[in-house]
Amino acid sequence: MGLFSVNKKKKDKVIEEKVVQKSDQIVFDKLSSDDDAYLTNLADLLLKGQPLILNFEPLDIDQANKAVAFFSGIVYAIEGEIVNVQEKVFMFATKDVYDDGSIEDFLKDFVE
Repeated sequence: MGLFSVNKKKKDKVIEEKVVQKSDQIVFDKLSSDDDAYLTNLADLLLKGQPLILNFEPLDIDQANKAVAFFSGIVYAIEGEIVNVQEKVFMFATKDVYDDGSIEDFLKDFVE
């Protein structure tokens, strides 16, 4: 079983425009597809040290599980960490991002 399971309620598929926002160093993205080139471009940002906060809601279960597995592998390779921000929203980052504690404060504000 993958990270996301089938909900009893099915939502209509909504096609949304891809929006990537950069806030200083954190990249926010609501994933619009599981296209390999798209995921690789985001992974390149993570490899350069930019934390990613990714929303997997628009993806179907299989797409979300593929993307989470891909980013989990990247995080493992760079010895980083994954934080569950909200349901289907995760932060992927290197460990040094968490050193000073400011990211935890940011995430608390982000969740509230």
